[in-house]
Amino acid sequence: NFRTSFCSSPRESSMAMAHSHSHSHSHSLVRVFKFIFVVALVSCFPGGLSPRGGGGFQGALACTVLFAGRSATQDGSVMASHSDDGEGDSDPRVVRVDAKKFQPKTSYPRRIPNSQQNLRNIRPDVETFPRFVGSGYGETYEPTQPWNAKYKPTTPVGSIEQVESTYAYYDANYGIMNEKQLGMGESTCSARIAVPAPWRPGGEAMFCINELSRIAMERCDTARCAVQLMGQLAEDHGYYGASAGIEGSGESLVVHDKNEGWVFHILPSDPNRTKTSANWVAQRIPDDHVLVVANMYVIRHVDFTDTANFLFSKNLVVDAIAGGWYTPKTPGDYSDFDFTAAYSDGEYNHKFYTGRRVWGAYRLLASHLNLPADYHNLRDDAPYPFSARPDRKVTAQDFFRVHRDWYENTPFDMSKHLAAGAFGVPDRYMTEGTTDVKGAWERSIALFRTAYSHITVSRSWLPDSVGGVVWLGQGAAHGTSYVPLFAGANRISWAHSIGDPSSLNRTSVWWSHRYALNVARGMRFMDSHKFIAATQSKLESDAADLVSRVSTSGDPPTGDSLAQLSEDHVNRVRDAWWSLVDTVVVTFADGWHTTTSQVGAALGYPSWWLETVGYENGPPPPHPHDNKEEEISVS
Repeated sequence: NFRTSFCSSPRESSMAMAHSHSHSHSHSLVRVFKFIFVVALVSCFPGGLSPRGGGGFQGALACTVLFAGRSATQDGSVMASHSDDGEGDSDPRVVRVDAKKFQPKTSYPRRIPNSQQNLRNIRPDVETFPRFVGSGYGETYEPTQPWNAKYKPTTPVGSIEQVESTYAYYDANYGIMNEKQLGMGESTCSARIAVPAPWRPGGEAMFCINELSRIAMERCDTARCAVQLMGQLAEDHGYYGASAGIEGSGESLVVHDKNEGWVFHILPSDPNRTKTSANWVAQRIPDDHVLVVANMYVIRHVDFTDTANFLFSKNLVVDAIAGGWYTPKTPGDYSDFDFTAAYSDGEYNHKFYTGRRVWGAYRLLASHLNLPADYHNLRDDAPYPFSARPDRKVTAQDFFRVHRDWYENTPFDMSKHLAAGAFGVPDRYMTEGTTDVKGAWERSIALFRTAYSHITVSRSWLPDSVGGVVWLGQGAAHGTSYVPLFAGANRISWAHSIGDPSSLNRTSVWWSHRYALNVARGMRFMDSHKFIAATQSKLESDAADLVSRVSTSGDPPTGDSLAQLSEDHVNRVRDAWWSLVDTVVVTFADGWHTTTSQVGAALGYPSWWLETVGYENGPPPPHPHDNKEEEISVS
């Protein structure tokens, strides 16, 4: 249900939470307040109409999402994952937002920026550091924190009516999981329609995917509720994407509770028809299936008569027809409507940017499909399924493995060939803006620029406080340890909530992971990564034991006890990774191999690499002397 006591249906609840467009008086007020608000935004955002002073605006535009239904997992849980694949200024911090109670009022115009407790302010879409400066969403965002000193408080882009009470939840760039075991994973997509953000000229939409996910976390305890609420808010107040262009103007969320999961796709409405609305569709995922979303829509045919498995916006087909992207074979019969074909702009960046990850994930989870690695056009060919039954029932650890994959032992193995260097580095740095050379790298699932990834696990047979678990890995998945956070914990460790990319902080578990992976990358990666993998295996085994003990403890621990258990574990993890750095440096410093039994053994380079780089064509041996002198030996 919606988290409100005075709404009886999705549309009625949306109307109660934010005002309808239907009354002309409200329209007039909206126009006035919008004009005032845009002026205020221009004056408050001197950094080029950016939502924080002097800072840029950028989204995590390359995320990978996995899902497994309750009949596809070993223990009957429902799981989803998300990798937040940003860039060098991403905000890796994770916070816990407290549950709150309010005294709601009615009759407030929907766009008055207001800090009163009976309005819920809407934050702009910011995913770079700091994503938010202000109160009410975690101590790390407070303006008094030293890492926020040079930034202005975040200015909201609007507000809607608050509800009487909200749930607690874990949050980062998007909502992660709330105290009722509602979980989410996000992946940005291309779309045929793009509109400006509300702080830019012509921008009238209020909602980004980030805030939609947070409001769903605050107000919903089921996936269906979350989908309906997000869709209705976006239709009523407008949706804008993570970028101003078609690459990134669409979004996908996998939304799950402890019983089922849905895929939610959204994009802006046609601004020539409705400037402040949205087009969206959601499809229920079969309980015995796994699913992969990798920066492109996956919902194809929509059954408009099956409301148990499909939900959608009112203008979904009308806008597709008006845009020239869909023509029904029979007028009025929409049974052949294909959402992805109609609204997706296909893969962005380059061919295989999406498809290779989808292929790679299904090769690990559902190899029996024997899916093709090649295709002509991913949108038009539709070579991959919406979802599929896995080879075997999966675990959270299987999802760890997928997120750490760089296509090992396939023709696309990122650790092979010259681009990987002598020591098999699978990471490929970004080249845009640094060279005139045109080209592209393969896009692996494991990615050096991942700010964080998580697997959300919901277990219906346990109390919510311990049934909901977030496996959180801050930093690149192949260089992180996943640690458990419990849905019922009443706080989160500072180890998770510190992460300024411009200032190293040894309290931060993100910095410990980032530091260690960067050191390993420069010190015989394939050898040093074995130390990383061993550390991951040991610490994640310890974490699994912790979750098992908590899950079978009888009476659920208190919120404080759950928080302390997670904090104690993540502190051990952080300290282990700082220690790991020292071990790697001692072992491989200056190209030598040092152990307790030998010091400074030469390791050299692999023969294939020496041959490839022309080692054999290097400086020749010295020429013999023309007049060879007699050698004199002194004994």
